[in-house]
Amino acid sequence: MDAKAQGTLDRSGAPSNLVLWFASASVAVLVGARFILSVHGRVSVDALLGLAALLVRTTLYVALAIFLESILLRTREGYLTSTPWRRTVLHAFWVLIMFATVALAVDVFVFTFAGYHLHTAVCILFADGPAGVSNVIEATGLPLRLVLCAAVGAGLGLALAILLSKKSRDLSRRWNVTISRWSALKAAIASVAALACLDAAAQRIRDPYLWEQEIRSVPLAFAIVRPEAALASFSVRLKQIEDLPADSAPRPPQARDKADIYIVVIESLRKDALCPEIMPRFAEFARQGWTFEHAVTTGNVTHYSWYGLFCAQYPIYFDVAKYDAREQGSVPLALLRRHGYRVRLFATPDTAYQNLETVVFGAKGSLLDEKFHPPERLPAERDQHVIDELVRDIAAKPAGGRFHLVALDSTHYDYAWAASFAPPFRPFAAETSIVKNYQTDSAARRLVENRYRNSAAWVDSLIGKFLDALKAAGRLDKSVVIITGDHGEAFWEHGVATHGSNLGGEQLDVAFAMRLPGEKPRRFEGVFSLLDVMPTVLAGIGCEPEGSSHFAGVPLQKRLTGPGTANGALTFQGWNERAFRFVLTCGEKRVLLELDQANPRRARRLAIKGVSASVAAEALNDNAGRELLSELPLVMKHLPFLEFR
Repeated sequence: MDAKAQGTLDRSGAPSNLVLWFASASVAVLVGARFILSVHGRVSVDALLGLAALLVRTTLYVALAIFLESILLRTREGYLTSTPWRRTVLHAFWVLIMFATVALAVDVFVFTFAGYHLHTAVCILFADGPAGVSNVIEATGLPLRLVLCAAVGAGLGLALAILLSKKSRDLSRRWNVTISRWSALKAAIASVAALACLDAAAQRIRDPYLWEQEIRSVPLAFAIVRPEAALASFSVRLKQIEDLPADSAPRPPQARDKADIYIVVIESLRKDALCPEIMPRFAEFARQGWTFEHAVTTGNVTHYSWYGLFCAQYPIYFDVAKYDAREQGSVPLALLRRHGYRVRLFATPDTAYQNLETVVFGAKGSLLDEKFHPPERLPAERDQHVIDELVRDIAAKPAGGRFHLVALDSTHYDYAWAASFAPPFRPFAAETSIVKNYQTDSAARRLVENRYRNSAAWVDSLIGKFLDALKAAGRLDKSVVIITGDHGEAFWEHGVATHGSNLGGEQLDVAFAMRLPGEKPRRFEGVFSLLDVMPTVLAGIGCEPEGSSHFAGVPLQKRLTGPGTANGALTFQGWNERAFRFVLTCGEKRVLLELDQANPRRARRLAIKGVSASVAAEALNDNAGRELLSELPLVMKHLPFLEFR
């Protein structure tokens, strides 16, 4: 072969896989358009500019992919006579692109259901590493059949990608069109320039909040330049967590009985489940104890909630504790043990999830004296076994000096109850489906809600057994008894379901009631954070440490002095994709705050993203926003973990 012919082959190579790139681009545009129109709700200039940016971004991605393809295609002797290894790499590249295209279509259903993208769902699945996948599956409440279907679906998706890749290549050969790598590179550069011009021109036209929602919701979206969507922003740095020494507690009084402490944590129990129609036994208990207008969780996922509840520390530090091999566990629990308490765990969920047992109970469970985790496979069966064991324990063990943590799981998605239990709310969904549009199908949504109510009613029957056992043993009025949800649960009120997905009020407000020995029933109209539970318990039994800086939480006895007193409560979002988000509930307002990084330790700026006029709303309210700006010192007061610079 002469040099001239060789040069021709080098420049042209084999035909580009145009059918594959056209299919991938079409899916990307259709999926992105679906998200953009859902953000805007209607066709407008803002939405059209968003669609234009989507087209330019898609062109950029496709041009870069064709550039890489052209490098793989360009071989010294052409594609058809290249080495088997090069052919394998090229085919794998095409299959990968097609598989990503299939995943892009699936991402629509995942985001609609859960509020985060497919890649975040995968990150959650492997949050405890490959060896901890089973723990994550159990903790998330995913039914085994759904997990198996997802695994089969991934295999089918890969098979479909292989088939489509082959078919697209066969069709592309008929066109015999080759796009050189230089042409692809020029298209990519032109796309970047066009996107920059489009973003710059749109700054005076586009609503920055809608623009930001697009960036968050559209897969693979980004903007080169855009205005900041915030009422105010500050330069900040996360403070280092301080060691909270347990040996600072005063010596206990010598002649004082140690009241038993029972804290029952019910998974995903939202505020409105606490009513006589759904949970009559819990409602009766609440009428005789202390209740709150707004009892607010510290995190909208279990590990954040438990960390705030039992460690009395801000969950922004959870990951620091999770990866600390020297973790000593909850300081409040260490104080109780120093006062002679035995710490006992009766748990349906597996506390190995997110290294939760180490974070709360210390390395190797050093703060735990006893642990009971039933062996049954189904959550409802485990819940029943936990309560049966607790009832036996109450009857068999002497009173005094014991801290009992009881964790129940039936109200977690996919919402369960025992086969022997007659569900009172009918009809109900046999299961939930990720492919149904519950936002528009109100009838299907009500069926899922009824399923949740049935699981709450089942848990209430177990609560009744526990309370009856305490009363029969003469301990109900002599013990500290707290019943609470760890966080709430959403049913598409703000576009998503379950929890961990956004900071709407249904994921923040929890069912909560407490009884302290010798205290009369009382209703507090203000805000109460689960961060304050353990300090309140310690103060109630005379074990509060000297000083006021040992916990992030504050005893209720000090904080709420009257029924009209309002307070602030922080809730941290469990799964953050692009920025770390949390919300401050203060009086009747909720303030949405955001750090500029998903990892708070790397964050350098804090933005006040919006203010809701009431705790029942999530949308930004201009009047509430202007009012907030005059109250910035109050907001900063509730953020002691940040250093303002």
